[in-house]
Amino acid sequence: MSKKSQKLLIILLCVVCFGAGVSVPVVLNKTTSADSKEREKFDTIYSILNSDWYYSNKVKNLDSKLMEQAITGMTTLDKDIHTNYFNLEQAKAFSSSLEGSNVGLGISFYLNENKNFVVSNVYINSTADKKGLKPNDEIISLDDLKCSENDSDTIIKYIKAHEGKSVKTKYLRDGKEYTTNLIPGTFDSTVVCNIYEGYGEIILSSFSENSGKDFSKALTRLQDAGIKKLVLDLRNNGGGYLNAALEISSSLIPKKSVVFTEKDKNGKVTKQKTKDEFNQVKMEKIVVLQNENTASASEVLIGALKDNLGDKVTTVGTTSYGKGTEQVTVPFSDGTSFKYTIAHWYTPNGTSINKKGFKPDIEVELGEAKTTSYYKFKKKDVIKKDSVDDNAKALQVYLQYLGYNVDRTDTYFSNTSSQGLANFQQDHGLEVTGDCDKTTWDLLVEKVLLKINETPSDDVQRQKAIEEAQK
Repeated sequence: MSKKSQKLLIILLCVVCFGAGVSVPVVLNKTTSADSKEREKFDTIYSILNSDWYYSNKVKNLDSKLMEQAITGMTTLDKDIHTNYFNLEQAKAFSSSLEGSNVGLGISFYLNENKNFVVSNVYINSTADKKGLKPNDEIISLDDLKCSENDSDTIIKYIKAHEGKSVKTKYLRDGKEYTTNLIPGTFDSTVVCNIYEGYGEIILSSFSENSGKDFSKALTRLQDAGIKKLVLDLRNNGGGYLNAALEISSSLIPKKSVVFTEKDKNGKVTKQKTKDEFNQVKMEKIVVLQNENTASASEVLIGALKDNLGDKVTTVGTTSYGKGTEQVTVPFSDGTSFKYTIAHWYTPNGTSINKKGFKPDIEVELGEAKTTSYYKFKKKDVIKKDSVDDNAKALQVYLQYLGYNVDRTDTYFSNTSSQGLANFQQDHGLEVTGDCDKTTWDLLVEKVLLKINETPSDDVQRQKAIEEAQK
């Protein structure tokens, strides 16, 4: 599979379907070769490949491979990129993307210059949340394991190995050292709640089975703190379970309100309304952050908020993905699965955003360093000066972000940009070649991530959303 094909596959897997994971009964009509000339053709080709094909005895598991390829071809349709057959590996990845559950302390983090763990997010209802850890806390040790003397993989393995056991945790906050006992356990990694002066922030990364309940807890926390203005970050949220979208909407809009309507292939229209077990937490203003990866259930939530709350809702960022269809998944006993479209959905006011997306009320683009992606950099890879390379764009964008001189930001790695890289290598004690090997690449990416995490003002979309919330 080519690099571009792999990248496309990852993108499609990240755009999560409605109702994914929902088992549905399937009734298959029995057919015979006589019923269809096309079926007869298939049977003939299948038989020839298995018995008469020159390579038939040289391909391991030929029978299953032929069937897998046939199914993949049958479910690869230009009309609908969201109808897919998932092989075992893909099915596991897709299911994992929906679960939202992890084992750990309940934080996301980055490594600072001291190689300590700096908390960037605390997931609601996790052990870290219950013990009061906050963003920017610097974890320096877990029991006798010093963070600065171990890599992140070692630390993470240690945490997972101590699931259910108390771990003595030392951390710094505003220069002062604190100690607490954290018990690693299962947590839902989809909802983050932060309280600031005058507004609250909820970061919703996907719509998992527990997201609705966790979101409700987050809103209650804001309500108890007297918060009336909300920044809701849906960037890079590709969707998830439809039920979670209904539950979350139910916590923000009035009871009995329509969240969305769906229309099936026969034209039957069904109105989906708020869930009675959730109560609305009224906000004076809601500012929603969105981008090109905000999709599916996230777009349902945006539509529900915009159509039900009107001027109280402002969207900031870039145009959303535009996935206005609903899927269900059929699991098979061998672990594979089939996901197919069953309906189109519309906002409460009847708008379809399929293949169009929601345009933001206030358009704000992020800088290139935050939006430029790259292919996996292998150990043998080297980006040489005066050459073309797929990762040369990211290389030059990142150098520029760190303040080094480059004269272009495309896939051609110029001599001028090479000199900028040589300066980076010299500044960080690397061999000065002007070419980018894996050692240089890894350090460059590390420095870029560190700057992004330690410079929140670079997130101009978030800064604009905060500005709007505080008006």
